[in-house]
Amino acid sequence: MREINTKILKEAVSSLCLSANTTIDADLYEKFSDLYRINSTKKLNLILKNIELAQKTTRPLCQDTGQVILFVKIGRDTKITGESIEKALNEAVENAYKDNYFRKSTVNNSLFDRQNTGTNTPAIIYYEFSQNSQIEIDVLIKGAGSENYSALKMFNPADSKEDIFKFIKNSVQNAGERACPPLILGIGAGGTADYAAILSKKAFFTEMSKEEEAFCAKLLDYLDCEDVIDAKLLSSSTHIASLPVALTINCHCLRHAGCIIDENGIKYTKKICNPREIQANNTGIPLKTSDITKIKALNPGDEVLLTGEIYTARDAAHLRIENCLKSGKELPIDLKNKIIFYAGPCPAAPGEIIGPVGPTTSARMDKYTKMVAEQGVIALIGKGERSAEAQKLLKEYNIKYFTAYGGIACVLRDCVKNAEICAFEDLGTEAIHKLLVENLPLKVN
Repeated sequence: MREINTKILKEAVSSLCLSANTTIDADLYEKFSDLYRINSTKKLNLILKNIELAQKTTRPLCQDTGQVILFVKIGRDTKITGESIEKALNEAVENAYKDNYFRKSTVNNSLFDRQNTGTNTPAIIYYEFSQNSQIEIDVLIKGAGSENYSALKMFNPADSKEDIFKFIKNSVQNAGERACPPLILGIGAGGTADYAAILSKKAFFTEMSKEEEAFCAKLLDYLDCEDVIDAKLLSSSTHIASLPVALTINCHCLRHAGCIIDENGIKYTKKICNPREIQANNTGIPLKTSDITKIKALNPGDEVLLTGEIYTARDAAHLRIENCLKSGKELPIDLKNKIIFYAGPCPAAPGEIIGPVGPTTSARMDKYTKMVAEQGVIALIGKGERSAEAQKLLKEYNIKYFTAYGGIACVLRDCVKNAEICAFEDLGTEAIHKLLVENLPLKVN
Protein backbone atom coordinates (compact mmCIF):
# COMPACT_ATOMS: atom_id res chain seq x y z
CA MET A 1 0.00 0.00 0.00
CA ARG A 2 1.37 3.42 -1.02
CA GLU A 3 1.38 6.24 1.55
CA ILE A 4 0.67 9.84 0.53
CA ASN A 5 0.88 12.59 3.14
CA THR A 6 -1.71 15.34 3.21
CA LYS A 7 1.14 17.87 2.82
CA ILE A 8 1.38 16.73 -0.80
CA LEU A 9 -2.39 17.14 -1.24
CA LYS A 10 -2.21 20.69 0.13
CA GLU A 11 0.63 21.61 -2.21
CA ALA A 12 -1.31 20.21 -5.16
CA VAL A 13 -4.62 21.91 -4.38
CA SER A 14 -2.99 25.30 -3.76
CA SER A 15 -1.25 25.10 -7.12
CA LEU A 16 -4.43 23.95 -8.85
CA CYS A 17 -6.41 26.90 -7.44
CA LEU A 18 -3.77 29.28 -8.79
CA SER A 19 -3.65 27.63 -12.21
CA ALA A 20 -7.43 27.40 -12.57
CA ASN A 21 -7.97 31.05 -11.69
CA THR A 22 -5.22 32.58 -13.82
CA THR A 23 -4.80 30.42 -16.95
CA ILE A 24 -7.01 28.71 -19.51
CA ASP A 25 -6.61 25.47 -21.40
CA ALA A 26 -4.62 25.61 -24.66
CA ASP A 27 -7.40 24.03 -26.73
CA LEU A 28 -9.95 26.54 -25.44
CA TYR A 29 -7.57 29.40 -26.22
CA GLU A 30 -7.26 28.19 -29.80
CA LYS A 31 -11.06 28.11 -30.11
CA PHE A 32 -11.16 31.79 -29.14
CA SER A 33 -8.30 32.58 -31.53
CA ASP A 34 -10.09 30.82 -34.39
CA LEU A 35 -13.30 32.70 -33.64
CA TYR A 36 -11.40 35.99 -33.56
CA ARG A 37 -9.80 35.30 -36.94
CA ILE A 38 -13.28 34.76 -38.40
CA ASN A 39 -15.02 37.60 -36.57
CA SER A 40 -12.80 40.23 -34.96
CA THR A 41 -15.35 41.59 -32.50
CA LYS A 42 -14.46 43.95 -29.66
CA LYS A 43 -15.68 41.36 -27.12
CA LEU A 44 -13.38 38.61 -28.43
CA ASN A 45 -10.52 41.10 -28.66
CA LEU A 46 -10.87 42.04 -24.99
CA ILE A 47 -11.32 38.40 -23.90
CA LEU A 48 -8.06 37.45 -25.61
CA LYS A 49 -6.32 40.49 -24.13
CA ASN A 50 -7.61 39.54 -20.68
CA ILE A 51 -6.25 36.00 -21.03
CA GLU A 52 -2.86 37.46 -21.97
CA LEU A 53 -2.82 39.89 -19.02
CA ALA A 54 -3.99 37.32 -16.47
CA GLN A 55 -1.32 34.80 -17.39
CA LYS A 56 1.40 37.46 -17.68
CA THR A 57 0.66 38.92 -14.22
CA THR A 58 -0.53 35.69 -12.54
CA ARG A 59 -3.75 37.46 -11.57
CA PRO A 60 -7.33 36.16 -11.84
CA LEU A 61 -9.11 36.02 -15.18
CA CYS A 62 -12.25 37.16 -13.36
CA GLN A 63 -12.79 39.13 -10.17
CA ASP A 64 -15.28 36.47 -9.06
CA THR A 65 -12.75 33.83 -8.05
CA GLY A 66 -15.74 31.70 -7.28
CA GLN A 67 -16.67 28.74 -5.20
CA VAL A 68 -14.06 25.99 -5.20
CA ILE A 69 -15.28 22.52 -6.18
CA LEU A 70 -12.90 19.60 -5.67
CA PHE A 71 -13.27 16.17 -7.22
CA VAL A 72 -10.92 13.78 -5.41
CA LYS A 73 -10.45 10.23 -6.66
CA ILE A 74 -8.51 8.01 -4.23
CA GLY A 75 -6.92 4.72 -5.24
CA ARG A 76 -7.84 1.76 -3.02
CA ASP A 77 -4.16 0.90 -2.58
CA THR A 78 -3.39 4.38 -1.25
CA LYS A 79 -3.06 5.26 2.40
CA ILE A 80 -3.39 8.95 3.28
CA THR A 81 -1.29 10.00 6.25
CA GLY A 82 -1.06 13.24 8.19
CA GLU A 83 -4.03 15.40 9.20
CA SER A 84 -7.67 14.98 8.22
CA ILE A 85 -8.02 15.05 4.43
CA GLU A 86 -11.02 17.40 4.70
CA LYS A 87 -9.04 19.81 6.86
CA ALA A 88 -6.01 19.64 4.59
CA LEU A 89 -7.99 20.36 1.42
CA ASN A 90 -9.79 23.33 2.94
CA GLU A 91 -6.56 24.73 4.35
CA ALA A 92 -5.03 24.48 0.89
CA VAL A 93 -7.90 26.48 -0.60
CA GLU A 94 -7.73 29.06 2.18
CA ASN A 95 -3.97 29.50 1.75
CA ALA A 96 -4.23 29.78 -2.04
CA TYR A 97 -6.86 32.49 -1.79
CA LYS A 98 -4.96 34.41 0.88
CA ASP A 99 -1.50 34.14 -0.67
CA ASN A 100 -2.66 35.04 -4.19
CA TYR A 101 -4.99 37.89 -3.20
CA PHE A 102 -8.06 36.18 -4.63
CA ARG A 103 -11.56 37.37 -3.79
CA LYS A 104 -13.29 35.48 -0.98
CA SER A 105 -16.95 34.95 -1.86
CA THR A 106 -18.18 32.10 0.36
CA VAL A 107 -20.76 32.90 3.05
CA ASN A 108 -21.54 30.85 6.15
CA ASN A 109 -25.09 29.76 5.41
CA SER A 110 -27.22 30.27 2.32
CA LEU A 111 -30.44 31.02 4.25
CA PHE A 112 -29.58 32.30 7.70
CA ASP A 113 -26.11 33.71 8.31
CA ARG A 114 -24.73 35.07 5.06
CA GLN A 115 -21.59 36.39 6.74
CA ASN A 116 -18.54 36.02 4.53
CA THR A 117 -16.22 33.34 5.94
CA GLY A 118 -13.20 35.38 4.82
CA THR A 119 -11.41 32.24 3.60
CA ASN A 120 -13.44 31.12 0.55
CA THR A 121 -14.02 27.87 2.42
CA PRO A 122 -15.51 25.41 2.98
CA ALA A 123 -14.87 24.03 -0.48
CA ILE A 124 -17.39 21.66 -2.04
CA ILE A 125 -15.67 18.26 -2.12
CA TYR A 126 -16.73 15.08 -3.91
CA TYR A 127 -14.87 11.83 -3.25
CA GLU A 128 -14.55 8.75 -5.47
CA PHE A 129 -12.49 5.59 -5.25
CA SER A 130 -10.51 3.83 -7.96
CA GLN A 131 -8.69 0.53 -8.35
CA ASN A 132 -5.17 2.00 -8.58
CA SER A 133 -2.63 3.43 -6.18
CA GLN A 134 -2.80 7.10 -7.06
CA ILE A 135 -4.86 10.16 -6.20
CA GLU A 136 -6.48 12.30 -8.89
CA ILE A 137 -7.68 15.81 -8.06
CA ASP A 138 -9.69 18.12 -10.29
CA VAL A 139 -10.48 21.70 -9.28
CA LEU A 140 -13.36 23.61 -10.80
CA ILE A 141 -13.82 27.30 -9.95
CA LYS A 142 -17.47 28.32 -10.28
CA GLY A 143 -18.50 31.96 -10.34
CA ALA A 144 -22.07 32.94 -9.55
CA GLY A 145 -22.70 34.90 -12.75
CA SER A 146 -23.01 31.73 -14.83
CA GLU A 147 -23.86 29.26 -12.05
CA ASN A 148 -27.03 31.17 -11.16
CA TYR A 149 -28.45 30.30 -14.59
CA SER A 150 -27.70 26.59 -14.48
CA ALA A 151 -30.82 24.43 -14.63
CA LEU A 152 -32.29 20.99 -13.96
CA LYS A 153 -35.27 19.25 -15.53
CA MET A 154 -36.76 15.84 -14.89
CA PHE A 155 -37.68 14.51 -18.33
CA ASN A 156 -39.81 11.49 -19.09
CA PRO A 157 -37.99 8.52 -20.62
CA ALA A 158 -40.12 8.92 -23.77
CA ASP A 159 -39.02 12.52 -24.31
CA SER A 160 -36.84 13.06 -27.37
CA LYS A 161 -33.35 14.49 -27.65
CA GLU A 162 -34.94 17.51 -29.31
CA ASP A 163 -36.97 18.07 -26.13
CA ILE A 164 -33.69 18.16 -24.22
CA PHE A 165 -32.18 20.52 -26.82
CA LYS A 166 -35.14 22.91 -26.42
CA PHE A 167 -34.66 22.92 -22.64
CA ILE A 168 -30.97 23.75 -23.05
CA LYS A 169 -31.66 26.45 -25.64
CA ASN A 170 -34.25 28.12 -23.40
CA SER A 171 -31.80 28.04 -20.48
CA VAL A 172 -29.04 29.63 -22.57
CA GLN A 173 -31.39 32.34 -23.81
CA ASN A 174 -32.53 33.03 -20.25
CA ALA A 175 -28.91 33.41 -19.12
CA GLY A 176 -28.09 35.95 -21.82
CA GLU A 177 -25.20 38.33 -21.15
CA ARG A 178 -25.51 37.73 -17.41
CA ALA A 179 -23.56 34.47 -17.73
CA CYS A 180 -20.60 36.05 -19.60
CA PRO A 181 -20.84 34.43 -23.04
CA PRO A 182 -19.50 32.83 -25.13
CA LEU A 183 -20.50 29.93 -22.92
CA ILE A 184 -19.32 26.38 -22.35
CA LEU A 185 -22.08 23.98 -21.40
CA GLY A 186 -21.75 21.00 -19.07
CA ILE A 187 -24.58 18.48 -19.32
CA GLY A 188 -25.26 15.65 -16.91
CA ALA A 189 -27.85 12.99 -17.71
CA GLY A 190 -28.82 10.11 -15.46
CA GLY A 191 -28.89 9.07 -11.84
CA THR A 192 -31.15 11.21 -9.66
CA ALA A 193 -31.58 14.99 -9.69
CA ASP A 194 -28.60 15.57 -7.42
CA TYR A 195 -26.32 13.16 -9.25
CA ALA A 196 -27.17 14.61 -12.67
CA ALA A 197 -26.04 18.01 -11.38
CA ILE A 198 -22.70 16.54 -10.27
CA LEU A 199 -22.27 14.85 -13.65
CA SER A 200 -22.85 18.18 -15.40
CA LYS A 201 -19.78 19.61 -13.67
CA LYS A 202 -17.61 16.51 -14.09
CA ALA A 203 -18.43 16.67 -17.81
CA PHE A 204 -16.05 19.61 -18.20
CA PHE A 205 -12.98 17.47 -17.54
CA THR A 206 -14.11 13.90 -18.32
CA GLU A 207 -13.46 12.28 -21.71
CA MET A 208 -16.70 11.74 -23.63
CA SER A 209 -17.83 8.54 -25.35
CA LYS A 210 -18.54 8.59 -29.09
CA GLU A 211 -22.28 8.71 -28.37
CA GLU A 212 -21.81 11.67 -26.02
CA GLU A 213 -19.65 13.49 -28.58
CA ALA A 214 -22.32 12.95 -31.25
CA PHE A 215 -25.00 14.29 -28.89
CA CYS A 216 -22.99 17.46 -28.25
CA ALA A 217 -22.27 17.97 -31.96
CA LYS A 218 -26.00 17.79 -32.75
CA LEU A 219 -26.77 20.11 -29.83
CA LEU A 220 -24.32 22.75 -31.09
CA ASP A 221 -25.85 22.51 -34.58
CA TYR A 222 -29.31 22.90 -33.04
CA LEU A 223 -28.30 25.92 -30.97
CA ASP A 224 -26.45 27.52 -33.91
CA CYS A 225 -25.47 30.25 -31.51
CA GLU A 226 -22.27 32.31 -31.30
CA ASP A 227 -22.86 32.64 -27.55
CA VAL A 228 -22.07 28.91 -27.08
CA ILE A 229 -18.52 27.91 -27.89
CA ASP A 230 -18.58 24.27 -26.68
CA ALA A 231 -20.66 21.60 -24.92
CA LYS A 232 -19.67 18.55 -22.86
CA LEU A 233 -21.87 15.63 -21.80
CA LEU A 234 -21.50 12.97 -19.11
CA SER A 235 -24.27 10.39 -18.90
CA SER A 236 -25.00 7.58 -16.46
CA SER A 237 -27.56 4.94 -15.46
CA THR A 238 -30.91 5.90 -14.01
CA HIS A 239 -34.31 4.56 -12.90
CA ILE A 240 -36.58 3.07 -15.59
CA ALA A 241 -39.08 5.88 -15.01
CA SER A 242 -36.58 8.76 -14.92
CA LEU A 243 -34.50 10.92 -17.21
CA PRO A 244 -32.91 13.74 -15.17
CA VAL A 245 -30.91 16.27 -17.18
CA ALA A 246 -28.80 18.95 -15.49
CA LEU A 247 -27.19 21.87 -17.28
CA THR A 248 -24.22 23.69 -15.79
CA ILE A 249 -23.64 26.96 -17.61
CA ASN A 250 -20.05 28.13 -17.53
CA CYS A 251 -18.58 31.42 -18.66
CA HIS A 252 -15.95 31.47 -21.38
CA CYS A 253 -13.04 31.08 -18.91
CA LEU A 254 -13.86 27.50 -17.79
CA ARG A 255 -11.53 27.68 -14.80
CA HIS A 256 -10.35 24.13 -14.27
CA ALA A 257 -7.09 22.36 -13.43
CA GLY A 258 -6.18 18.79 -12.50
CA CYS A 259 -3.36 16.59 -11.30
CA ILE A 260 -2.34 13.02 -10.54
CA ILE A 261 -0.37 12.18 -7.40
CA ASP A 262 1.61 8.93 -7.28
CA GLU A 263 5.03 7.62 -6.24
CA ASN A 264 6.68 10.10 -8.62
CA GLY A 265 5.05 13.10 -6.97
CA ILE A 266 2.55 15.54 -8.48
CA LYS A 267 1.85 15.55 -12.21
CA TYR A 268 -0.25 18.49 -13.38
CA THR A 269 -2.43 17.54 -16.35
CA LYS A 270 -3.66 20.90 -17.64
CA LYS A 271 -2.29 21.93 -21.03
CA ILE A 272 -1.84 25.66 -20.41
CA CYS A 273 -2.05 28.04 -23.36
CA ASN A 274 0.73 30.31 -24.54
CA PRO A 275 -1.21 33.51 -25.26
CA ARG A 276 -0.09 35.84 -28.01
CA GLU A 277 0.24 39.58 -27.48
CA ILE A 278 -2.77 41.48 -28.75
CA GLN A 279 -3.61 45.17 -28.96
CA ALA A 280 -6.73 45.97 -26.93
CA ASN A 281 -9.62 47.52 -28.85
CA ASN A 282 -10.18 50.77 -26.97
CA THR A 283 -12.59 52.48 -29.33
CA GLY A 284 -15.42 54.63 -28.04
CA ILE A 285 -16.59 58.17 -27.37
CA PRO A 286 -14.33 59.86 -24.77
CA LEU A 287 -16.62 60.78 -21.88
CA LYS A 288 -16.01 62.36 -18.48
CA THR A 289 -18.16 61.44 -15.49
CA SER A 290 -18.50 65.13 -14.67
CA ASP A 291 -20.15 65.93 -18.01
CA ILE A 292 -23.73 65.20 -16.96
CA THR A 293 -25.29 66.80 -20.04
CA LYS A 294 -23.34 64.54 -22.40
CA ILE A 295 -24.15 61.46 -20.31
CA LYS A 296 -27.88 62.20 -20.40
CA ALA A 297 -27.74 62.73 -24.18
CA LEU A 298 -26.25 59.29 -24.93
CA ASN A 299 -28.25 56.78 -26.98
CA PRO A 300 -28.53 52.97 -26.75
CA GLY A 301 -25.65 51.33 -28.59
CA ASP A 302 -23.21 54.19 -28.02
CA GLU A 303 -19.75 52.96 -27.02
CA VAL A 304 -17.87 55.17 -24.60
CA LEU A 305 -14.51 55.40 -22.85
CA LEU A 306 -15.39 56.69 -19.40
CA THR A 307 -12.98 58.79 -17.35
CA GLY A 308 -13.53 60.15 -13.84
CA GLU A 309 -14.90 59.10 -10.46
CA ILE A 310 -17.31 56.18 -10.05
CA TYR A 311 -18.44 54.18 -7.00
CA THR A 312 -18.71 50.41 -6.61
CA ALA A 313 -21.80 49.05 -4.87
CA ARG A 314 -23.45 45.65 -5.18
CA ASP A 315 -25.95 43.52 -3.19
CA ALA A 316 -24.82 44.07 0.41
CA ALA A 317 -24.00 47.76 -0.07
CA HIS A 318 -27.40 48.45 -1.62
CA LEU A 319 -29.09 46.76 1.33
CA ARG A 320 -27.07 48.92 3.75
CA ILE A 321 -28.07 52.06 1.82
CA GLU A 322 -31.72 51.00 1.94
CA ASN A 323 -31.52 50.42 5.71
CA CYS A 324 -29.90 53.84 6.21
CA LEU A 325 -32.71 55.55 4.33
CA LYS A 326 -35.43 53.62 6.16
CA SER A 327 -33.97 54.52 9.54
CA GLY A 328 -33.45 58.17 8.63
CA LYS A 329 -29.66 57.96 8.89
CA GLU A 330 -27.35 60.01 6.70
CA LEU A 331 -25.83 58.10 3.80
CA PRO A 332 -22.04 57.65 3.93
CA ILE A 333 -21.79 59.20 0.43
CA ASP A 334 -23.97 61.64 -1.49
CA LEU A 335 -25.31 59.75 -4.51
CA LYS A 336 -26.51 62.80 -6.43
CA ASN A 337 -24.96 62.89 -9.93
CA LYS A 338 -22.86 59.82 -9.11
CA ILE A 339 -22.27 56.69 -11.19
CA ILE A 340 -22.61 53.29 -9.50
CA PHE A 341 -20.56 50.35 -10.75
CA TYR A 342 -22.02 46.98 -9.72
CA ALA A 343 -18.69 45.39 -8.85
CA GLY A 344 -16.75 43.57 -6.15
CA PRO A 345 -13.01 43.63 -6.91
CA CYS A 346 -10.29 41.20 -5.89
CA PRO A 347 -7.99 42.43 -3.13
CA ALA A 348 -5.05 44.40 -4.49
CA ALA A 349 -1.79 42.47 -4.66
CA PRO A 350 1.48 44.29 -3.83
CA GLY A 351 2.06 46.91 -6.51
CA GLU A 352 -1.59 46.97 -7.65
CA ILE A 353 -3.96 49.90 -7.29
CA ILE A 354 -6.87 47.46 -7.22
CA GLY A 355 -7.26 43.77 -7.95
CA PRO A 356 -9.00 42.50 -11.07
CA VAL A 357 -12.44 44.09 -11.21
CA GLY A 358 -15.48 43.61 -13.39
CA PRO A 359 -19.27 43.90 -13.48
CA THR A 360 -21.62 41.68 -11.54
CA THR A 361 -25.12 40.73 -12.73
CA SER A 362 -27.19 43.92 -12.71
CA ALA A 363 -30.57 42.18 -12.40
CA ARG A 364 -29.90 41.42 -8.74
CA MET A 365 -29.96 45.17 -8.06
CA ASP A 366 -33.19 45.81 -9.98
CA LYS A 367 -35.24 46.08 -6.80
CA TYR A 368 -33.05 49.00 -5.69
CA THR A 369 -33.42 50.98 -8.93
CA LYS A 370 -36.07 53.36 -7.65
CA MET A 371 -34.13 53.92 -4.43
CA VAL A 372 -30.92 55.03 -6.19
CA ALA A 373 -32.91 56.98 -8.79
CA GLU A 374 -34.53 59.04 -6.05
CA GLN A 375 -31.05 59.77 -4.66
CA GLY A 376 -30.08 61.37 -7.98
CA VAL A 377 -27.77 58.73 -9.50
CA ILE A 378 -27.11 59.55 -13.18
CA ALA A 379 -25.77 56.21 -14.45
CA LEU A 380 -25.32 52.56 -13.52
CA ILE A 381 -22.69 50.10 -14.77
CA GLY A 382 -23.14 46.33 -14.80
CA LYS A 383 -23.71 43.35 -17.05
CA GLY A 384 -26.76 41.65 -18.48
CA GLU A 385 -30.38 42.49 -19.02
CA ARG A 386 -32.59 44.47 -16.63
CA SER A 387 -36.18 43.69 -15.65
CA ALA A 388 -39.03 45.51 -17.40
CA GLU A 389 -39.75 47.47 -14.21
CA ALA A 390 -36.10 48.53 -13.85
CA GLN A 391 -35.96 49.59 -17.50
CA LYS A 392 -39.10 51.67 -17.02
CA LEU A 393 -37.59 53.45 -14.01
CA LEU A 394 -34.29 54.09 -15.79
CA LYS A 395 -36.18 55.71 -18.65
CA GLU A 396 -38.43 57.70 -16.31
CA TYR A 397 -35.47 59.18 -14.40
CA ASN A 398 -33.22 59.40 -17.50
CA ILE A 399 -30.56 57.23 -15.88
CA LYS A 400 -28.13 55.65 -18.34
CA TYR A 401 -27.37 51.97 -18.00
CA PHE A 402 -23.85 51.12 -19.20
CA THR A 403 -22.79 47.52 -19.71
CA ALA A 404 -19.24 46.26 -19.39
CA TYR A 405 -18.13 42.94 -20.84
CA GLY A 406 -17.95 40.21 -18.23
CA GLY A 407 -14.80 38.14 -17.86
CA ILE A 408 -12.24 40.86 -18.67
CA ALA A 409 -11.33 41.79 -15.10
CA CYS A 410 -7.61 42.32 -15.79
CA VAL A 411 -8.38 44.64 -18.71
CA LEU A 412 -10.76 46.71 -16.55
CA ARG A 413 -8.32 46.70 -13.62
CA ASP A 414 -5.80 48.55 -15.77
CA CYS A 415 -8.36 51.33 -16.33
CA VAL A 416 -8.43 52.09 -12.58
CA LYS A 417 -5.92 54.78 -11.64
CA ASN A 418 -6.88 55.20 -7.98
CA ALA A 419 -9.04 53.28 -5.52
CA GLU A 420 -10.13 53.79 -1.94
CA ILE A 421 -12.81 52.31 0.31
CA CYS A 422 -15.23 55.05 1.32
CA ALA A 423 -18.05 53.16 3.09
CA PHE A 424 -18.97 49.82 4.70
CA GLU A 425 -15.38 48.57 4.95
CA ASP A 426 -16.53 45.56 6.96
CA LEU A 427 -18.22 44.17 3.83
CA GLY A 428 -14.85 43.39 2.26
CA THR A 429 -15.24 43.03 -1.51
CA GLU A 430 -18.80 44.39 -1.20
CA ALA A 431 -17.68 47.64 0.45
CA ILE A 432 -18.23 50.87 -1.47
CA HIS A 433 -15.05 51.85 -3.30
CA LYS A 434 -14.42 55.21 -4.94
CA LEU A 435 -12.55 54.58 -8.16
CA LEU A 436 -10.81 56.97 -10.50
CA VAL A 437 -11.07 55.35 -13.93
CA GLU A 438 -9.53 56.26 -17.25
CA ASN A 439 -10.98 55.14 -20.59
CA LEU A 440 -13.19 52.43 -19.07
CA PRO A 441 -14.79 50.69 -22.09
CA LEU A 442 -18.60 50.67 -21.80
CA LYS A 443 -21.67 50.44 -23.97
CA VAL A 444 -25.03 52.20 -23.46
CA ASN A 445 -27.71 49.54 -23.12
